[in-house]
Amino acid sequence: MYISRKTDYGLILMQALRDTFASGRFLTLDDIATHYHLPYAYLEKLAGVLKRSGVIEARTGKNGGYRMARDPKKITAQEIVDIFQQKPLMRCLSAKNRKKTCALLSVCPSRSGWRQIDTEIRKALSSLTIAKL
Repeated sequence: MYISRKTDYGLILMQALRDTFASGRFLTLDDIATHYHLPYAYLEKLAGVLKRSGVIEARTGKNGGYRMARDPKKITAQEIVDIFQQKPLMRCLSAKNRKKTCALLSVCPSRSGWRQIDTEIRKALSSLTIAKL
């Protein structure tokens, strides 16, 4: 399974915010970018996506920044993957335009195996919470 840079950095951002969830403290993206050596502008875009998805919240001003909107024990890695990656493991597993994804679709001996692998990966990611990462 290919994990995009968006997903990777999004998970890092969630892990950084996880560590301050109990205190309710907001972290600035500048602090996170500096600590993890990530590009600020890219983190800012990812934070916007996560905020619109309802997993983080933002506050402006002197003590502003970002924090988790929900308990990290209730947010799964799969949820974050789904926010940033809309594609299944293999194109032929997509519900959209299945016939256009592969010329071998009707006779492919591998499709059911890929479906099983995709299902197992999703199960594993669904059982892993941000709190456990």
